[in-house]
Amino acid sequence: MSDLLEVLPNFDLKSHRHLLHSLEKNDITVADLISLDPIDIARKCPLPTTDVQRLVSDVVKALQEDVQGAVNKRWDVGHSGSLKETDALDKEEGDEVQGTEATVKTLDIDIDGALGGGLVPGHIIEVVGESAVGKTQFVLGLLLSAQLPQPRGLGKGTIYVSTEAPLNTARLSQILTSHPEYESLPPAERPSLDYVHAIATNDLEAQEHILRYQLPVAIRRFNIGLIVLDSVAANFRAEHESRTAAGLAERAIELSKLGNTLRRVAIENNAVVVVTNQVADRFEDIRPILRSSSPASSSPSMSTPNLSTTVVDSRRETQSLDHQQRFFTGWGDQPGEKRTQLKNPALGLAWTNQISARIVLKMESERQEYMGGNIWRDRKKSRTLRLVFAPWASPTSDPIPYEIGMPGISSISEDDSDSQAPVQADGEDGELLKEELWATDEDEEFP
Repeated sequence: MSDLLEVLPNFDLKSHRHLLHSLEKNDITVADLISLDPIDIARKCPLPTTDVQRLVSDVVKALQEDVQGAVNKRWDVGHSGSLKETDALDKEEGDEVQGTEATVKTLDIDIDGALGGGLVPGHIIEVVGESAVGKTQFVLGLLLSAQLPQPRGLGKGTIYVSTEAPLNTARLSQILTSHPEYESLPPAERPSLDYVHAIATNDLEAQEHILRYQLPVAIRRFNIGLIVLDSVAANFRAEHESRTAAGLAERAIELSKLGNTLRRVAIENNAVVVVTNQVADRFEDIRPILRSSSPASSSPSMSTPNLSTTVVDSRRETQSLDHQQRFFTGWGDQPGEKRTQLKNPALGLAWTNQISARIVLKMESERQEYMGGNIWRDRKKSRTLRLVFAPWASPTSDPIPYEIGMPGISSISEDDSDSQAPVQADGEDGELLKEELWATDEDEEFP
């Protein structure tokens, strides 16, 4: 630990002096403390695990405070359009703006209305749907709109944490140049790709290290207001067994840790955390159906059901997860939904308990339409958006139809959803709108 006082000159060593000799003898540096598992460090030295964990926690806290103290100026959007430095205590010009709660908007009136005015800072918000429904398209638009000054945005930068495909900067640039809201702004005041920061992580260990240590520092250094994790399920699918009780229990523990980390980031930094998630087919319990369809007994004593037993069975069914999941998954609570189309968000109830809000994107269509003779044509897909639950807004009663075009996601009327032709684009712009490019190899149905 010869570099501890070099990195943190004011670090208090009183409660950790008994650890320093062994740590220095084994060449443990500050970088090792924040990158290695405390259990491995304690085993190598050797030292009590709890003491090493306490030292790691104090060092991480001191590093974050040091960065926060160094960044004594906050970034804000100036009239020139670039992010300018202003004193963190000098907020006189923004007093009127601060009176209105800042949100991240999609810049679509109908969609923002369904979301209660936009996405509120301090919460974990999930965007869930099938492959190619437009989850990534949705969050790409947020990466730009969050940069707009209040009250239309947060006036801050954004971070995109990818667990699957890298950030599609070409598509992001296309949204920026073709969106009517940005076209109406002076060039100097438009959002910029320079304030969209991307991080890639391909395994859970790297993901935890990035979210726990690197992300808080980056938020303060670059004045970040929106963090996107796309997607939350990819790394868990690769590294956790979901077919055994032990595997599900271990996964639930890791999901709880992830939720705590993201929630702390959102609350402490007053930031919006948006995660995308995948879906799985829902297989409902058929035992109640079999019981109700069983032939009645010819015996008079058996023809009249026991009332108390019937009440208990009904209460159990009402309290079961199969019955109640319709209220928080986003599938099964709308009239006319087919059982074969029901889905469940990936990662189960353990992950649902970690989020504050859930936005469901759905896609429905006939596979083909008969045109006569031997001619069949693929019908246009119908996409809808719903807010299932959120602490700042009521659930969406009527799903919002939307389409995906060059400017991103935009709402359409119900009449237009059947008659309006998809947006046509040529050349490179047309390539970016192909649905095959929206879904990655990782983006498939996941239990």
